[in-house]
Amino acid sequence: MITRRDHRIDFYRGLALIFIFWDHIPQNPLANFTLRNFGFSDAAEIFVFLAGYAAVLAYGRIAERSGYLIAGVRILRRAWVLYVVHIFLLVLLMGIIFVANSHVETRDMIQEMNLNYFLLDPQQALVDELLLRFKPNLMDPLPLYIVLLAGLPLVLPLLVKHTGHAVGLSLAVYGLTQWFGWNIPAHGNGLWYFNPYAWQALFVLGARRPGPEVARQPRAGSRPACHRFADRTPAHRALQGIRADQYGGRVCPPRGGRRIQHRG
Repeated sequence: MITRRDHRIDFYRGLALIFIFWDHIPQNPLANFTLRNFGFSDAAEIFVFLAGYAAVLAYGRIAERSGYLIAGVRILRRAWVLYVVHIFLLVLLMGIIFVANSHVETRDMIQEMNLNYFLLDPQQALVDELLLRFKPNLMDPLPLYIVLLAGLPLVLPLLVKHTGHAVGLSLAVYGLTQWFGWNIPAHGNGLWYFNPYAWQALFVLGARRPGPEVARQPRAGSRPACHRFADRTPAHRALQGIRADQYGGRVCPPRGGRRIQHRG
């Protein structure tokens, strides 16, 4: 049993956050080297995908060992901590912007950060902040992660025991979201910039566990299916080393499909 924290997941999530930071700096030459210039997605997609992977890697083990109730309580406690951090960062950001704006005459930083609503109606803005309805510019990713993590206890049993059902349900919600335009309301009749009903699909795909079809013993003379699939996609090649630790150093399960538990 592997008990160490897998720092490779933290490394790639941190790298995704650095890329997101670079992409939001105006006229930043480093932004030319981020993922959005070379692939079909931004670094935000990588972060959400790995967030789902890391969450189920950690809390799935707790669920198997202590039950889904204990795992759900720990997930919600983690989501609460992140919510408190978000409110603290929001207050800190507003303080910095208000102070900086009084010393900068060439730019209206309050308007740029979408903080006029707070000045016009501070009481309602405070309520909307606590309800995650009001978010200044560039403050959208953390509320998305909080909502996805808070919803994880609802699908964790499916992700652990019936992965295919969980993925199918997630993709169905994504499709219905595109068809009916589902989203969470924001202040001023607005909507969330990062729609949780859509982004949950990436979160669940990252949280997906190998199903029984992967655990079957391969036929003699044939390459395991997970090897063939990993060879075809760069994303799976990048995650091969991480998933290998779940099977004692193998990319695919050992004979008999027995898994080695991993501490996230």
